[in-house]
Amino acid sequence: MPAPHSGRHVQPKSHFGLRLTIFIAVVALVAGAAIWLMRPQAPGVATAADQTVEVTMAGFTPPSLAVSANKPTTIRLVNPDSSHHTDGGGIHQFASPELGLDVKVQPKSETVFTIPATRPGTYAFYCDVCCGGKANPSMQGTIVVS
Repeated sequence: MPAPHSGRHVQPKSHFGLRLTIFIAVVALVAGAAIWLMRPQAPGVATAADQTVEVTMAGFTPPSLAVSANKPTTIRLVNPDSSHHTDGGGIHQFASPELGLDVKVQPKSETVFTIPATRPGTYAFYCDVCCGGKANPSMQGTIVVS
C-alpha cells in the first residue's frame, strides 16, 4: 500500500525563467542578423583605382585623362544619376573603340575597369547610351597617353 499523502501538492519546477532567457537570446540573434544584413554598404569595388571618373547627365568629370604609355591604368567609373531618367534609364557608358573599351555603369553605382597598356597618342571616349549620345560634346572626352 502506498504511503499516506501529507496533503501538500508538489508542483514540478517551473522552467519559465529558462524559456524566457532562450526566447530573448533568439530574438537578439535574429534582430542582430537583420540589422547586419540591412547595414549601408559601399558599392563593391574590389580593386583600388588609379583615377576616378564621374559620368552624369551633364557629362564626364574630368573630361580628359592622362595615362602612362605601355602601362595599364585602373579607372573607377562612378554614376550618381538615378534610374528615373527617361533617356537611357540613368545608365551611362565609357566607350573607346580604339582601346577596345565598352563599359556600362548602372544608376547609383560604380564599376572598375582597366585601360589597357597602349602606345602614346590621344584616344576618344564617349557615352552613347543617353544624353544625346556621342554627338553631345559633354558626353565625350579624351585619353592622353604619354
